[in-house]
Amino acid sequence: MKNLGIATVLTALFALMPAAAFAQAQAGLTVDVKSNTLNGATVVGDDVTLQIYKGQEQIESRQARVGEDGKAIFASVPTGPGLAAVASARHQNMAFRSQPVLLSPTAAEFSASVQVFDVSTDASKLSVGIHHIMVTVRSTALEFTEYVQLKNSSDMAVIGSERDDRDRPVVVRVLLPAGFKDLTTSSYLEQEALVVAGDGFYDTMAVPPGEHQVAFSYKVDIGRGTTKIVKGITLPTSELLVFWEHGQGKLEGLGEPNDRLVNAEGVPIEYYRRGGLKPGESIAFEISGFNVKESDASTWVILAAAFAVIVLVAVLRLRPRSAGSGRKHG
Repeated sequence: MKNLGIATVLTALFALMPAAAFAQAQAGLTVDVKSNTLNGATVVGDDVTLQIYKGQEQIESRQARVGEDGKAIFASVPTGPGLAAVASARHQNMAFRSQPVLLSPTAAEFSASVQVFDVSTDASKLSVGIHHIMVTVRSTALEFTEYVQLKNSSDMAVIGSERDDRDRPVVVRVLLPAGFKDLTTSSYLEQEALVVAGDGFYDTMAVPPGEHQVAFSYKVDIGRGTTKIVKGITLPTSELLVFWEHGQGKLEGLGEPNDRLVNAEGVPIEYYRRGGLKPGESIAFEISGFNVKESDASTWVILAAAFAVIVLVAVLRLRPRSAGSGRKHG
């Protein structure tokens, strides 16, 4: 009876409170969809999905279509602390996303912009500018960190013509050394779009026009004696550099190093350059004479943080000189 009495009192109190005390603030959200492909197909009628998040958790998803004015309208979108929305437009069966929009409870209207591109199967427009491979020893394994400057020289989103056994586009295929493990990705790559295979992985999302910075890392166990590494090339690559932490074993098979850099801790880094690589080619080298120890994890963390500086130094020092020379896709 005591609990019943409390419930009765609470019910009476709630009945006296205004409805506004329980209502969640709402607002309108307009998604502006534009094609960035010259003379591209119309976006009118394209499906637009609005995903609403509270923190990292998706709490709601809504659909609308692009009207004659190039906009999709969403009414009564919830607002409040920690709420955000991401719009995605499906154009020629590929999804293109907006930047997140914070749904502040103080605003009555929000807007998002989605840039879409016509889709092309012409993979010849894809190439790699600078490709860096950093190698170091981590206890009983070699750790590889790769940075790839992926380029799409067209004004269309490229998916290529290859499909896998589940009819997904094989857009960018990355070959990794035999026995690779602990693959992690960051930056441009999205986990749900990756398919890991025995010889590497491939991305199933279209590559938008422009340049995109792709980063990933993995490990290869150190074998007895010599560990052989073969890295296959799948896209035309202007310049590839292999960085090796001097003193952590011996790298052979790439000739003499082009030069040495020094990281933030004063440790010399050898690098080896290869230019003008074509699909189907590969680079191969061997690492032996390991001084196997628990390397300082900060070495490559610092080096990765200073990646932009290393790129600049390497490019300036290795760039051919001639007279008169002057990154969601979906």
